[in-house]
Amino acid sequence: MDWLADILKNLTISKTLVAAVFVTTVVMYFGPILVHDGVPKLKSEFVAYLFAAMVLTGCLLLFWGLTAFWSITRTIMRSAARVLADSSLSEPETNLLLFMATDPTRPINLDNVDYSRARATKLEFHHWTKQLEVKGLARIYEWDDNLVSLTDKGRTRALEIQKQVNARGAA
Repeated sequence: MDWLADILKNLTISKTLVAAVFVTTVVMYFGPILVHDGVPKLKSEFVAYLFAAMVLTGCLLLFWGLTAFWSITRTIMRSAARVLADSSLSEPETNLLLFMATDPTRPINLDNVDYSRARATKLEFHHWTKQLEVKGLARIYEWDDNLVSLTDKGRTRALEIQKQVNARGAA
């Protein structure tokens, strides 16, 4: 059965091929029904295979389309949330942003934070990182929501805050 997995893996690579097979099978299946003289009728023993190929490729195209639609919808919703979100930061969000800016090239791992010294719970940290993500200042990794990194906008904002802190300290 490994050959079936290999075929499906290669089909996911070539969406154009899947779309072409789908269009071809639709024309071959419905063509003789709609246009009697235009498309030759297939032998009856091949109709089941043709229908199976049409359903398989149609389902693949549907799933790929839904995935793309979901991705675009999420991007639009996140952008809208960033526009509508309040740009002011609470004190914990500011502190977390400054903490993340100590090494802006590496994500922080919320599993490695010493919560006894942080005077906050892991749940609070998740809340603050989510707020920073909504404001476009941080990015929570999709495959591990304990990994958080600064966005370019977050780095710029952290630099502004650091300059303000340094200016107050110098005054």
